[in-house]
Amino acid sequence: MYKHLKDRHLNFELHPVWYTDEVATFPMYNLSGQLTGYHIYRPAGSKKFNNNPYEGKYFTRTFNTFACWGLESYSLSNTLFVTEGIFDAARVTSLGYSAVCLFSSALSKPLVNWLYIIRANRPVVALCDGDKGGNLLGKYLSKSYYMPEGHDPASVDETYLKKVLQNA
Repeated sequence: MYKHLKDRHLNFELHPVWYTDEVATFPMYNLSGQLTGYHIYRPAGSKKFNNNPYEGKYFTRTFNTFACWGLESYSLSNTLFVTEGIFDAARVTSLGYSAVCLFSSALSKPLVNWLYIIRANRPVVALCDGDKGGNLLGKYLSKSYYMPEGHDPASVDETYLKKVLQNA
């Protein structure tokens, strides 16, 4: 699992993660440092059973309405990048930029409010997947970059992603 997560650009020195040979668990915190939930990733799991904690590829549990992953990267750069998935945010932080994952393209009202508050102090930019969900995420922020169709920030060419990050 360690090698698999490294290959997906996870920086173990920056991001907390607990893992076994089969499962990785990513804790989520709020701006006060409180644990707000966790996300389970099981590479061999089935997307057919998503949000099943025992069989699904992905399972997310939140303890309140605000949950995101990656806040430990908050001070890496002035701009905060927002993504749908953990490995999208991990790819961005591996390049030295702040990024959080919101686990969805349809945001709750508390998350939208939180982004509005953050935007008062720094630029917040959505890095949208090149699909229907990415189009939805982009509507929440005034500045958004869309990946090519069928791609997300974790799967695009590194040169392309660096150019997007630098332009933002």
